[in-house]
Amino acid sequence: MRQPTTFTLLCWLFGTALSLVAPKARAWGDDGHRVVGELGWRYLTPGARAAVSEALTEPGYEQLAEAATWPDTYARRFPEFDPMKPFHYVNVDAQAASYQRERDCPNGCVVTALGQFIALLESREPTLSLTERRRCIYWIAHFMGDIHQPLHVAHPDGKGGTATLLSFFDVPDKRSAHWIWDFGLLERRPATAADASDQPPYRRLAEQLAAELTPAKLRAFQGTTSAEALANEGLLLSRRSAYLKSQDHVDDAYEASRWPVVKLQLEKAGVRLAAVLNRALDPR
Repeated sequence: MRQPTTFTLLCWLFGTALSLVAPKARAWGDDGHRVVGELGWRYLTPGARAAVSEALTEPGYEQLAEAATWPDTYARRFPEFDPMKPFHYVNVDAQAASYQRERDCPNGCVVTALGQFIALLESREPTLSLTERRRCIYWIAHFMGDIHQPLHVAHPDGKGGTATLLSFFDVPDKRSAHWIWDFGLLERRPATAADASDQPPYRRLAEQLAAELTPAKLRAFQGTTSAEALANEGLLLSRRSAYLKSQDHVDDAYEASRWPVVKLQLEKAGVRLAAVLNRALDPR
């Protein structure tokens, strides 16, 4: 398969390539992305931390937790970034055994975008400016969160669950399956003792997840970072845990069974974000 040119990748950094536009779809909500960035920061090597800190100088996005939200909180406000919308997700055939580039991602998707931004940052391209390195970090941090939200990989409706409306607790209007996994399950997460802290909610959750990350978990998560492998993992997970139907009703039982899945995906995304940034910015 022909590899993209550096020019093409740099165009993607600024949202000037291609002419594709897709429906708006966010993963985990802003706080979910912040959790991924916060966890990623905790597992960076000193060298990678220094490189990230050097790059993240835009006001409001100096922390990796905030940088992970940039494609949603900043880029989505400007039409020049509209061509990036199709790269927040992939629609893998819901009945397929695995992701296939030619079938599921003919014009680019989160799988190709994440893989190519990582490759660009790892290349240490000498012509890459500080601004371009910063944008690479923004997109990598965000897409790593996106690809770990199972409905950003597959759903039987072919639209990531955005076309599947169902009952959510006692909310009077129906909510999409996608919204439930992006926002609903996070918003209704079980309370913990850490919630009494005066830290922002995303940091409290990141602290809780970090406390649960054993060395064995870290090693296991760090061993899988290729975008294609993450897509296949997401496909299996979405089929097992997230294929909601219009007649379903999300209630306490559903939340109790799926919240551990959400936690695990946030943990994986944060640890894997750190792994790819360490490899790209602090090679040893």
